[in-house]
Amino acid sequence: MDRTDNTQETEVCIVGAGAAGGIMAAELASRGITVVVLESGPRHDFAARGKYVRQIIRGRGENPWRTPLADMDRYSTGGSFPYDLEWSRVRGVGGSTLHWEGYTLRFHANDFRLRSLYGIADDWPISYEELEPYYGKAERALGVAGAADDPWASPRSTSYPLPPFAFSYSDQLFATACNALDITLHHLPQARNSIAYAARSQCQACGICRACPTGAKASVDLTHIPQAEATGNAQVLSDMTVLRLEVDKFNRVNSVVYAGHDKRERRLSAQIVIVAAGGVETARLLLLSAAKDFPTGVANKSGHVGKHFMSHPSIDVVGRVRTKVYPYRVGFSTAISRQFTENSERAKRGNFFLEFLNRAGPLPQSVALSSGKWGEVLREHVQQEFGHVVGIRVYCEQLPDPRNTISLDHGVKDYFGNPGPRVTYNIGRYEQETIREAQGVAAQILQKMGAQDIRSMDLAVGAHQLGTHRMGRDPNSSVVDANLRAHDVSNLYLVGGGCFVTGSSSFPTLTIAALAIRAAEHIASLF
Repeated sequence: MDRTDNTQETEVCIVGAGAAGGIMAAELASRGITVVVLESGPRHDFAARGKYVRQIIRGRGENPWRTPLADMDRYSTGGSFPYDLEWSRVRGVGGSTLHWEGYTLRFHANDFRLRSLYGIADDWPISYEELEPYYGKAERALGVAGAADDPWASPRSTSYPLPPFAFSYSDQLFATACNALDITLHHLPQARNSIAYAARSQCQACGICRACPTGAKASVDLTHIPQAEATGNAQVLSDMTVLRLEVDKFNRVNSVVYAGHDKRERRLSAQIVIVAAGGVETARLLLLSAAKDFPTGVANKSGHVGKHFMSHPSIDVVGRVRTKVYPYRVGFSTAISRQFTENSERAKRGNFFLEFLNRAGPLPQSVALSSGKWGEVLREHVQQEFGHVVGIRVYCEQLPDPRNTISLDHGVKDYFGNPGPRVTYNIGRYEQETIREAQGVAAQILQKMGAQDIRSMDLAVGAHQLGTHRMGRDPNSSVVDANLRAHDVSNLYLVGGGCFVTGSSSFPTLTIAALAIRAAEHIASLF
């Protein structure tokens, strides 16, 4: 690795241009603070989305967001369930918001108090009430379409900025069955434009959300990075990978060392350093930055960096009904039920919610290819067979578990010769009990719909990386405080899902955004 002593200076350095980093860049730059964002991946040209869509539609397992540099994304897995990072993260300006589904659920108030209410896990050092105003700000910033029709939602002080997407035809069939079982179905809030919003077009429901070709789905390369750059206070350096953080004798980060494709080391000095590289890469960077005063990694005197990794176990339950349900006419889900997040038995099994799928069963081409038929007989077969499968996806809460870790694998080296991350992941008894309960509820709904051949698909895990630099009041049992400042390093902030104390069953991105806005407000007060 080539080395240089050239050092650039800025007020704030942000590592990572994803949901947390992009939002913080816009928030700080709009307040007149100079920001340099270092992003390991490229800046994707929006004009290339058509190509990306074709890659996804071809269905050959092609990942249009794969990092172009060989060996950049190498990693290894351990534990009882292999966690797949290939499809769970994106390097690039926009980060994982480039390929996320856009679903934006708030946590419930009780999600922040598992220890106090149920005697399990730990409480967060902040409450829902403290975070609630920032949820509203995040919803406006991302453009969330929704309706306040969730009977179990915690109180909110603001309305959704956009109207909800209409329920689909199959949602109405699900609703009839759910009503008969005293289960309430309600709208799924999501960060995509139900009407034109913030100079972005209305969603066309094309279903290629992993590479949205219209820009209707919120991603920070479209929503926040341009806002930050428009202030003149923010500079985004893409294809620049941070290799380590160097800390001085006063326990402050004095250099952010990074390199581009040429592998030449550069340095950036900042008054405040924010690492927002995702739950895996943030933990890895801290571990890679081990030094004399931090032998187990920067900000890791507690030993909790990389520990308590969480995600969301998920499973689809499907069945076949007699009538056609007209799937795939809406490219994303529009209805959920969070009734089962009201759980008095949470000490024994976790919360879960039900997502009613608008995309279930084989596509017409799959029906045709598997039939062995031709001509008019094939046409009639496809018409008869397609569109009869209904599905419910279950997302389950996972508790923090010290066995689930992000560590360094010295046998797996990346493009720069650094150890890659090793993701050790297990799904424990608590989560397994939750999954069994949720499967039973989903199957009961399908039975009420008259479905036959009801079965559960393979267990999967959400693309969420949580808990690896958890927040807390006690420096001995956490990594950052309630403002996301590292306990051990006074000018270092760690933002993103890694700061979560517990995972809830809800998707994390809206909470990540709310925490990022709150942390940016705090940091701005220091200048």
